Amino acid sequence: MRVDYHMHLEMGSLSLDYLERFCQQAQRAGLDEIGISEHGHNFRQYRKIMEHLWTGEGTYPKIVSWLKKGFSLDLDVYVDLIQEGKQRGWPLKLGLEMDYIPGKEAEIAALIDAYPWDYVLGSVHFLGKWAFDVSPEVGWPDKDVNSAYHAYFTAMLEAVSSGLFDSITHPDLIKIFGHRPRIPLEPYYEAMAEALAQSDTCVEINAAGLRKPVGIIYPEPEFLAKCQQAGVPITLACDAHYPEDVGKGLDEAIELARSAGYTEVAIFTGRQRTLQPLG
Repeated sequence: MRVDYHMHLEMGSLSLDYLERFCQQAQRAGLDEIGISEHGHNFRQYRKIMEHLWTGEGTYPKIVSWLKKGFSLDLDVYVDLIQEGKQRGWPLKLGLEMDYIPGKEAEIAALIDAYPWDYVLGSVHFLGKWAFDVSPEVGWPDKDVNSAYHAYFTAMLEAVSSGLFDSITHPDLIKIFGHRPRIPLEPYYEAMAEALAQSDTCVEINAAGLRKPVGIIYPEPEFLAKCQQAGVPITLACDAHYPEDVGKGLDEAIELARSAGYTEVAIFTGRQRTLQPLG
């Protein structure tokens, strides 16, 4: 089965016309099913969970400016839109990508429980008030790369262990701009694989890395191999922010999955998981 469970409408509008463009591209790309998983920070309901990131000391002006442009959409409108697309027979799933924010687990859980998601993706974009994927010029020049990687995987392990999410998206996003640590990463990969298995959480293979400065898929083959050995299921994603990117890089993602020993992909309905043969 060929699926793409990670894409965003944020560069267009919450309209049937724009949503249909994603479905049309999915058909052209030979996909059986797609999932829309808009970022939580685009919705007003998520504002209180993240508002501390642009106030007080230790903020980054560019990140503050970016955050203040968000939180303008309404989750109810988004959910109704995807549900209407489903009613029209479009092969859609209702998803959400939620940032894991330490200390905000109860608020995140309440927001998840309030809506009929098919699946929820968990991600880490913030280390403290630093959104490390905004720009290589924001934060990175002053950071110790080893420490940044350690902080990232520490946060990722907390996200996985929270049990809030169905799949962990772009699980080594910290490499986005090509920064590489001098410390060995195998212990982090092993710990992540173990935590994913224990929490019964999927790991996402995300082809968007092919379009980023790092130029390779998330996660690293060694990371994915540890997950496969631990029995962690996979979801597939191309992380499209525009209709034309739907399915882009999916063949490479499937090839990576097969090379790690995967033969099945996770499919979700109402947060219930089934495994289907990998397309």
